[in-house]
Amino acid sequence: MTASIDSLTSRVVPPQTIPEGQPVDHSIVGTAERSASPLTSPVGDYSGDALSRHGSSRSIRTTRASRILGFGSQSRRSSRRSASQTHSSMSPAHAFLSSWNRDNTVEPPAPELKPDDEGQAIGLENEYIIGRTINHGGFGVVKEVHTINTHTGDRIVRAVKIIRKQAAGGDESVSDKAQQDLDHEVSVWRHLKHPHILLLHAVYETDFATFCVMDLNVGGTLFDLVRKARLAASPNDKHKGLPPHLAKRYAYQLACALRYLHEDIRVCHRDVKLENCLIDLTSPNAETEGGNLRLCDFGLADFLHSGSIDEGTSGLEGLAPPIAVDQGSHQRATSSVIGTLEYASPKGLSVNRKLFETAGDVWAYGVIVYALCTGDLPFKHSMPSKTVELILHSDWDVNALRLAAAGGGEEVIELVRGCLELDIDLRLTIGDALRSEWFEGCRGEEDEAATGGDGLWD
Repeated sequence: MTASIDSLTSRVVPPQTIPEGQPVDHSIVGTAERSASPLTSPVGDYSGDALSRHGSSRSIRTTRASRILGFGSQSRRSSRRSASQTHSSMSPAHAFLSSWNRDNTVEPPAPELKPDDEGQAIGLENEYIIGRTINHGGFGVVKEVHTINTHTGDRIVRAVKIIRKQAAGGDESVSDKAQQDLDHEVSVWRHLKHPHILLLHAVYETDFATFCVMDLNVGGTLFDLVRKARLAASPNDKHKGLPPHLAKRYAYQLACALRYLHEDIRVCHRDVKLENCLIDLTSPNAETEGGNLRLCDFGLADFLHSGSIDEGTSGLEGLAPPIAVDQGSHQRATSSVIGTLEYASPKGLSVNRKLFETAGDVWAYGVIVYALCTGDLPFKHSMPSKTVELILHSDWDVNALRLAAAGGGEEVIELVRGCLELDIDLRLTIGDALRSEWFEGCRGEEDEAATGGDGLWD
């Protein structure tokens, strides 16, 4: 496996597992920048995507029609559809005139429109009109949807993830798996409302497909920004990370989102990584002053509960014996990791099931802060087994962080060191991270965001 972006683009990582036999390079190093659409979505398994956003590939589906209020109640199905859904798109007049041409031949009828085609209406009151396709993949398609603000009359553009009831090829097992993935993701996502978390507005179900309406993101991801910064740096330039003010801004915004999840909603994300941090750049001067980070993809997320594994506990049921530092153990670790290997915590590599704790998110957060500052990941190797060894020893380059333009001296080193602490009892919480001296000056306008808000749906 090479460390180049061209190699990365040829691989699609399956959700939840990274087998040894299928090496995946999540290195930010690249030799050429792909020209990508600035419109991005958090929920698409896109075969044409040059980035490996496997955590975001999770299709989301629900078992019944739902809207923002009363998600748990028995909602009526979205039965009102546009006329074009039940009738041919060709009018009688058009059909008659088309039958008379110079060759005296009858033109074939136009293909019948599908309920998810451009121009079709969705919603309990047909309030959304489907627009152009943003991206598509094996389990669904993401398109623009247009609606009108009933209070101001302004047009609003959002995104909709569309998952058809029948998967391509008619594989029933694939459809069932997509259904389960959707049920789980929506069960968490519907409770979340925070400025730095992608908002899910509504979920609608018809006999044809499930439609998940969310905010439209314009600006790419943190992965895109870090890769762009690397490509802009000269070969001998050691400063390949983001500009200091942007690295600090996005690190703080992500910490605010995680604090809301961990402390207010009691949710662990389990797949925190650069690719799952969308950056909205629609505000004035966002390219230079910084945009708005929005954490997405809750396919692996789950609620913490009284019987769950949490930080500082030991002797827990379901834990596998700690893996030894040898090749065979590394192969077992890479084949069972939850999420993405380069962001996995040591404890996450040594268990045989999901962990219901927030310490893994904090570890992944430390990985991201390091990447924002240095332009590289702290734990990387062409061989996954070697990457595991680096993680198990928390073996990362302190000097690279110290020399980085966005490093900020010892303050950011202490922050990253605290997040990448092997001992869970000594590892920082996300609340501790927010109180880091490195974030002096960030507090203020972001304080309101840090407090979060109530969930959208009851």
